[in-house]
Amino acid sequence: MQSKNWGAFLCDCRSTLNVDAQKFGETASLVKVATNPEEDILAFAEDTEQQDTEHVIVGCCADPSIFEKALPGKTLHFLDLKGKCFAPHPDADQSHFKAQKLIQAEIRAAGLRAQKNVPVNPLRVGNRVAIYTEFADGMKLAGKLKDLVAEGSGGLTFCISPETEGLENSPLWDQRAFLVAVEGRLGNLKITLEPDSVTNGGSQRRFDLNVDQLVVLTKTLPEGIKRRTGVHLLTSADDEILEETASQIRDLVGYFHKPEHLIYDQEICAGGDKGIETCGRCITFCPYDAISRQTENPVRIQVDHLTCEGCGACVSACPTSALRFTEPSPQEIYARLSTLLTSTNKEPDTADPPVIMFHCEEMGRKVQEKAGQIPLSYSPAVLPVEVPCLRYVSESNILAALSFGAAGVGLMGCENCPNGERELLYQKIEFSQLILKHFDLGDQRVRILTAEEGQEADAVRALNQFTSELDKTPITSTWATPRQTGNREMLSDVFESFIEQTGKQPGGVKLSSELPYGFAEVKDSGCTLCRSCANVCPTNAFKFSEEDNSLHFKHINCVGCGLCEQVCPERVITLHNELYLEKEALDFTVVAEDEMINCIQCNKPYINRRALEAVESKLFNVESLQHTFSGNRKNILRMCPDCRTVEAMMEVEKGWEP
Repeated sequence: MQSKNWGAFLCDCRSTLNVDAQKFGETASLVKVATNPEEDILAFAEDTEQQDTEHVIVGCCADPSIFEKALPGKTLHFLDLKGKCFAPHPDADQSHFKAQKLIQAEIRAAGLRAQKNVPVNPLRVGNRVAIYTEFADGMKLAGKLKDLVAEGSGGLTFCISPETEGLENSPLWDQRAFLVAVEGRLGNLKITLEPDSVTNGGSQRRFDLNVDQLVVLTKTLPEGIKRRTGVHLLTSADDEILEETASQIRDLVGYFHKPEHLIYDQEICAGGDKGIETCGRCITFCPYDAISRQTENPVRIQVDHLTCEGCGACVSACPTSALRFTEPSPQEIYARLSTLLTSTNKEPDTADPPVIMFHCEEMGRKVQEKAGQIPLSYSPAVLPVEVPCLRYVSESNILAALSFGAAGVGLMGCENCPNGERELLYQKIEFSQLILKHFDLGDQRVRILTAEEGQEADAVRALNQFTSELDKTPITSTWATPRQTGNREMLSDVFESFIEQTGKQPGGVKLSSELPYGFAEVKDSGCTLCRSCANVCPTNAFKFSEEDNSLHFKHINCVGCGLCEQVCPERVITLHNELYLEKEALDFTVVAEDEMINCIQCNKPYINRRALEAVESKLFNVESLQHTFSGNRKNILRMCPDCRTVEAMMEVEKGWEP
């Protein structure tokens, strides 16, 4: 389908790629395939003005500034079609069809992105820079930053590691210290150092430095120190690397508008209620301490948007979708998935079934770029979806891709993730594999593939090995666009699809207590239908029906926070770390019900039997209250509130003192 106001500027890489403009006629209203992009972009820019083109897909590896300068006022969308389509896939029909899919997915996602404004916050970054080095050559970085220091207040602070050699004659030699910790964010970093006891007279008193940016030059990256914006981790003092780092430092000095990566909806947060703190998974899995509990209301959380690095871990960890990413939003991700996996009659024959490959902005992207440069061949059935970091990917994303018809889901990222450990991601993968196994779909349809600098070819070989082992999935997409994009809502749709298409209902699956899935077992005979569980449940897994005086439970909504178990006055709720893969678990089922008791005066139903019996049992066993409920007042609790008030006033007139 052709999209109005969209253009596509593609290049054939100096006539080395087979790119046919006619094959993109249905994708955009204006398409140009260039051999000399530096010259051809000028004529293309004139055409965009004549046709009122607002958005331009740029599928060219020339310097982006060329297009930014030639197309002012246009929204540019850069796609690496060389690395993702034309260079690694020799079949022209397959490479063009895949390129069309990627363009269509970008157009659809961009349409959703344009419907919202991402909030921004002002950020000022000064020129205070600390350099911690194990290399004598690390001192050279000072010379490359002289212009920065001269611009105003600030300065360079050198910290020499006790492991350093070759600086024995430096005036800083007696101030060697170990780097202990780094906290904070760009423009406001706190560095903790501990002096070397051998060279500092036995003193081991730690001290802090407050700086805007930090450079760490060590042979091996220090444990516990994470790469973040403004923290530059280097394992070499090569002059080219130092020059590049100096340039990066200068680019980060000044005034900026930092986008807010997260939206927080505290109304559906499972952080707690009634003064009881629960969940807190987002706090646990945030690698940058950007999320904490509110001081004034600890059952809710707060996000430090200036500290947040946008890795997406909290979004994936949040079981209720109270935290959502702004860009890419969940709507954009699912729009890309459904677009890429939608089958058409024009689809070329391919030996391989479609595979979604979530990849990060770092090594995941570099692997595809390298595949286009060498080139490295891999299956055209691999359909890439970029995310900020692999920890952004949730079990809902993975299983949704499979329910849309993907034969497999690969996750391509860094061997050593700059955002730290990936425990959460491994939990998501293991959970997805467990679900696939119980539906007999094959637990090897999900795999993580990692790469490091210089080993991109190995990553492509691993990708080829993964795709070659996949057979066609029996699951076909039952929707063009997801009805909902919350984590649990999506899982509910996925499980329903799996149940219907496989004809299987695997039943109960035991899960680790680390996973946010719970089954609340309610002892019907002891439940007084007090509604406490329904009142505190953050996900509405419990609801009370006034019509038939019954308590209902929706298992797929339960995140195992434990609030219901803790507030139940009768202690008849027991929470289990279990997930039932059954159709019944996807909707509300009755877990407790009771008959209503009618008022002995007006005959109006006003309370259920077990609640009345529980109240009477507790009150009648209190010796000091036995006189209160004697004589004509013996059955006062068997009256509705209105009749009870009248009866009590009549007793007062007779001289009764309540």
